[in-house]
Amino acid sequence: MADDTADQADDSGLLLAAEECPRDEFEKYHSFAKYERAIIQRIIAHGPVLLRGGRGSGKSALLIESFLQMKRDYASSVLPVYISLRRLPLLRTEGTEYQGHLCEILSMEIHKELRRTELGTFPITKDVGALLQALEENARVLNRRIVLLFDDAAHIGRERPLEDFFDIFRTISTSRISCKASIYPGVTKFGLRFDVFNDATVIDISRDERKDDFHEIFVEITRKRFPQIAKKVVSSRSLDELSFGKIMGRAVTGNLRSFVFACNLMQENAAIGFNELTRCLLELSANYFWPLLDEVAPKLGSYEVLVPPSEQVAHLIFTACARRGATYVLVHRDIMQRQSKIFEILEYTGFISKREASRAMKSGGRGVVYSVNLCNLLEMTVGRRLTSELASQWTRTTEEAYELRYTNNEFAKIEIPAPALDERDLAILSKPISILKKSPTYPYGLTEDKVERLENAGLTTIKDVAEAEDNTILAINMVGKASLKRIKDVVYQAIWM
Repeated sequence: MADDTADQADDSGLLLAAEECPRDEFEKYHSFAKYERAIIQRIIAHGPVLLRGGRGSGKSALLIESFLQMKRDYASSVLPVYISLRRLPLLRTEGTEYQGHLCEILSMEIHKELRRTELGTFPITKDVGALLQALEENARVLNRRIVLLFDDAAHIGRERPLEDFFDIFRTISTSRISCKASIYPGVTKFGLRFDVFNDATVIDISRDERKDDFHEIFVEITRKRFPQIAKKVVSSRSLDELSFGKIMGRAVTGNLRSFVFACNLMQENAAIGFNELTRCLLELSANYFWPLLDEVAPKLGSYEVLVPPSEQVAHLIFTACARRGATYVLVHRDIMQRQSKIFEILEYTGFISKREASRAMKSGGRGVVYSVNLCNLLEMTVGRRLTSELASQWTRTTEEAYELRYTNNEFAKIEIPAPALDERDLAILSKPISILKKSPTYPYGLTEDKVERLENAGLTTIKDVAEAEDNTILAINMVGKASLKRIKDVVYQAIWM
């Protein structure tokens, strides 16, 4: 059996998700600004922490860097365990069954980490009480604080099990056991026993263009992961590293995954100037952001019906902002109270990013402030051309916002259906594996060859591949360990991202 990795070579720079980066290469591809280093120290410190941020905002990278730093600098006093909760059983169960799966997954990962560090073993259990007892016993015997880092604790389309997760999170958080978890901004179902204000420290990690050092992380990542682009920027007649970092970081509302994708688009350019940036932003709008709505739809469960109106709301916001020269939208709290899921979907897919929870509106009342991405804004702007003057205007820290109220005639015309009352199984699970071929919707997708091999082996749906044992996939001709990881990564991205 040979391992065909040709399909991976084309995407060597497209490491969109931190959890897919090999640990021994993590430092090579990731950089952290000063304020992010401060967040890492708060993750390492005692006490439960919830790391809140949108898709591609860097939650996983911060958790993994915290994990690696604890292993490197605090090995004698801390035992860190990183646990990815991208597990299909956790999406399809709730109550006692969910708790059993979570405890088993957690105890297995702790056992693996103890074996890797040659510190002992850990009992595999499905019982919360037995899990807590074993954790406390190991912390006492090892004389180490145990830090549990839960990645992807929440899924945007499956909210019900979250109460079960936070119940366990609270139960096993003690003076010896520190729990940390990443969640997306729309999480509200914390359960009756978990008080989000008292039982954890919540850290919002969205990168705010209003901060003086906003551009630094984008400049550093360009130097580290895309040195050829960095050289072209330095030699550019119209740009320098500061202006490049500001405009591109601002274009994607501070989202690192979108920024990496943008840099991949620009790698083949002979030079980097405003003409190239214009093409890049328009390409991102047409073939990255809008397709994300198609990608996210089948993983929303009962909220899938809200994707078409979300697209209409996005068109309304970007058209109105382009007409007024605004890069922020202020959404009246009445809209947020009734249609918050619409804005949660738009924030999750990177169209907007929350900046303030409450601000007074000129016409009365209060609203939520969102920054809008410049890619879609440029698409709606007359002339569709980025110039130095427009870039300067868009990157100033002025916050004149377009105000969206219920009385807006265009908004009133949008029909917004009510989500189903019952939580449906995610439609993505029944989709054919062929939808994961490389495309604008799945730019990190599988090659035709890999899809055909999976189908010929009887793995025809995403659920089939997600549930398949590793040995089953490895038994397929021309699929080795590298291809197995690639296939699993793409399937997990399709379900969770």
